[in-house]
Amino acid sequence: MEETFVPLRGIKNNLRGRLTCYKQDWTGGFSAGIRILAPTTYIFFASAIPVISFGEQLERNTDGIITTVQMLASTAICGIIHSIIRGQPLLILGVAEPTVLIYTFMFNFAKERTDLGPKLFVAWTGWVCVWTAFLLILLSVLGACSIINRFTRIAGELFGLLIAMLFMQQAIKETLHGEDRRQQVCIDGFQELEVSDS
Repeated sequence: MEETFVPLRGIKNNLRGRLTCYKQDWTGGFSAGIRILAPTTYIFFASAIPVISFGEQLERNTDGIITTVQMLASTAICGIIHSIIRGQPLLILGVAEPTVLIYTFMFNFAKERTDLGPKLFVAWTGWVCVWTAFLLILLSVLGACSIINRFTRIAGELFGLLIAMLFMQQAIKETLHGEDRRQQVCIDGFQELEVSDS
């Protein structure tokens, strides 16, 4: 079993392992010809569809401050950067329900504070992400990822259960309250139609 928290060892091992096959990861895709089209299409839709659905949910939860277009753009940019640096062009990278919950909680927190408010939400969220990145880099440098061998399969299964329960909660919430929102949209649209006719 590996010793925990050996600084830079994990990064060195990753670099050594990736450099041996980095070039082949890219040239192999080009030499595959038309056969690469099916997995590329699959990965594109496997990445885009959840981003669109979660982006719509975030747009609704943040009063339109974070939109589906922004989610698609950020996922594309992060995916391209990660693929180039890591040399894994067919990697699925995207948003998940816990991310939506965190941003929703952060928006509700910022909205209630007079010193933040919705206007400073994006800037505040950006700084939260910068500090999160700093802490993740620090954990990586310290070799904290070697602690993963202490976890059993139950941890992954519990996380999967959490995701499933969050999806069910969202579906039930939409079923119960979605009709009210659709009726309000119809009423608002009808009132706009009446005003424009008169």
